[in-house]
Order: sequence, then structure tokens, then C-alpha cells
Amino acid sequence: MIGGQRREPPADVAEWAARYLERLDQPFDDWEADFFRRGCSFLSRRMAAGAASSWRSLSLPHDRRAEIYSGPLAARPLTVEETERFRGMLERIARGE
Repeated sequence: MIGGQRREPPADVAEWAARYLERLDQPFDDWEADFFRRGCSFLSRRMAAGAASSWRSLSLPHDRRAEIYSGPLAARPLTVEETERFRGMLERIARGE
């Protein structure tokens, strides 16, 4: 355990990075963008469990979102710069780097 955070096996993190990378090329609403950012944050720290949790929230149908989560969201779209930064990071993680 490094810094009190459990690191996941590299294969698990790489699998989640590949999944997030595939999703990056699809449109996002504000909800999805927020949870995508959260998942990428977990992946940047090699925490597959956090990425999986964010993925579940990201994938919730519109009619279930309010009953599951009512906290504040970033409510802003992904920028071109963010998208490219995430793409580079996710590609490196998916390759196992």
C-alpha cells in the first residue's frame, strides 16, 4: 500500500483504461463528463476499484441518476485539451506503462 491507497494489479487498471478509452470517442452529457473525469482520476492513481465505481455511475440511465446521487457535479463539458490529455494517459495505462 502506497500512501494509504491500495494499488490494483496492472492488468485490471489496463482493462479499465481501455474501456474508458473506448468511451472517450462518444458524446458526453454533464453527468457522464463528471464521472468520466472521476474515473480518469482514479486510473491516473492506478486504482481500478475507483474507476469501476465511477464507470457504474457514468453508465446509469437518466431516470436512475437522481435516486442514486444528488451531490454537486462539475456540470461542464470535456474540453478538447482534456480529451487529448485523457486520451494520452489512457493509452499509456492501457499499454501497461
